[in-house]
Amino acid sequence: MKMRFTPLNNIKSIKAMKSIQKTLFLTIFVFLFSPVALAQQLYVGAAKRITTPDLEWLPLSGVARSNLIGVIDDIYVRVIALSNGDEPSLIVTFDAGGPPDASTFLVGLSQHTGIPIEAIYYGATHGHTSPSVRVNPDIPSTELYVNFVYDQMIEAADEAIKNLQPASVGIGYSKSYINVNRQRFYELEEGDVVGAQGYNPTGPSDKTLSVIRFSDMTGDPIAFVVHYSMHLTSMYANRLTEDGTGISGDVGGQVSRHLENKFDGAIANWIPGTAGNQNPILSNEYFTPNPVTGKQEIQMMSRAVVELMEFYGKIQFADALTALNNIETETSTARISYAKGLSSLPPYDASTQENAIIGLSLMRIGDIALAGTGGELFNEIGVYMQEHSLLEHTLVSNQVRTHVEGDDQPISGYQPNDYALVHDGWHTNNRRYAIGSVEGGYTNLMNKLIKSTDQN
Repeated sequence: MKMRFTPLNNIKSIKAMKSIQKTLFLTIFVFLFSPVALAQQLYVGAAKRITTPDLEWLPLSGVARSNLIGVIDDIYVRVIALSNGDEPSLIVTFDAGGPPDASTFLVGLSQHTGIPIEAIYYGATHGHTSPSVRVNPDIPSTELYVNFVYDQMIEAADEAIKNLQPASVGIGYSKSYINVNRQRFYELEEGDVVGAQGYNPTGPSDKTLSVIRFSDMTGDPIAFVVHYSMHLTSMYANRLTEDGTGISGDVGGQVSRHLENKFDGAIANWIPGTAGNQNPILSNEYFTPNPVTGKQEIQMMSRAVVELMEFYGKIQFADALTALNNIETETSTARISYAKGLSSLPPYDASTQENAIIGLSLMRIGDIALAGTGGELFNEIGVYMQEHSLLEHTLVSNQVRTHVEGDDQPISGYQPNDYALVHDGWHTNNRRYAIGSVEGGYTNLMNKLIKSTDQN
């Protein structure tokens, strides 16, 4: 019988788990535990559990100091289990600003299921109206919430593994025109130009919506992975009441809900692409240049924000159905393999900085690759990676935890592209890597991981 693990106990034993080998410049480490046979039956199971807190636990804090006082719509943790008839792998997605602490939740999930950490693609939707999943000693209800979310994750994983059944997989694409580049340059009346968040409809913005479908042997859907590059900020700082903000899964939650309602029993994981500089076209918090000074103005909508979210959700749901209709082939013999690795980039300022460590987790489902980073890559970086991937079907995602505490830690936070660095764009203050290094560095690391999972 497996020992019960809770995230607030046995921390010392957790942190004493095996350490990861130190890495040098442009080196990687790879963990690969994959079947040897080239053609093995795919098995898939899926489940979800609600992670909406009890009302008596509120208020709770959220992203960027949000004060969450009520519920607009429910949030979930969703788990897809994948196997070739042996040890399963997991895709875990939280409706949250980021996945909960890896050193407790991810390690605990690995201990509970016996699945290696490297075989768990552990991420979040990056929603901005979900509670933070961390304990605040000054707020007792945060401990209740953390333990609740942990238990729900374990239950969802157990059920997904229990539900494993023969399956097939396919991927389809469409366009979804609800995101926009948010890197704006404001021309001030005194002549200065300042980069800040705003509306930039002519800036680079990938509209691709990718949908992976897992179906049972009768053709009925078991699960979906929906991938799109957009911050879930349409509901950020919404005014549920004058006292605070309402909890919501935002647009990603709406799309998942619509798919799950249409395909009864299926689970839909919405995962963010490289959306570091991508917003919904309009959000509850919006940015415009002042007509007189040219400076950035930050404003909030007073009404209609829920309707706006529902509008986006319905539009992208229709786009997802188009992507599903565009699936040309499916296979039931996709081999599951996985790897993770670190590399490093030359520093922005070699006189004061060390090399910048970057990390990726890779989950491969036949000729489909999910490549995840814990940072917030700008959209152009992810597009470059996908265009130069060794696999045609590659989805690059933000908000995927690649390493646990105690490992060499890759950089996190916003990771801008060269254009933003050169032009002093928004979110470029924390400059860690040299101009001209980030796109190629991440792409080389990704392709090394893909090669390590090569099925030939």
